[in-house]
Amino acid sequence: MTMAQAFFVTGTDTEIGKTTIAAGFLHAARQQGLTAAAVKPVAAGCERSAEGLRNDDALTLQAQCQPALDYDLINPVALEAAIAPHIAAAEAGISLTAAGLLAGCQPVLQQQ
Repeated sequence: MTMAQAFFVTGTDTEIGKTTIAAGFLHAARQQGLTAAAVKPVAAGCERSAEGLRNDDALTLQAQCQPALDYDLINPVALEAAIAPHIAAAEAGISLTAAGLLAGCQPVLQQQ
């Protein structure tokens, strides 16, 4: 079994293109016939829908995943308040830890 490659896209501000770049990587991988998966471990500013809280960036990433992944795998911590994620989590009574965020990413990373 071959180990899957994983990439981490990060930035220091909002609206600087992290999702656009990540979606581009996923699209390019799909064009090469590769499996493409994404995780947005925490998203603040989610909107309520019939399916639950949804974030536009996570939905953009979900659309580029192949095979398709459930939204809850892509965005395990969805927060409604449109403020800094650590503050939104605290207001929602959710503790964000590195171990917890890694645990939220593991189901996707383990799918190869």
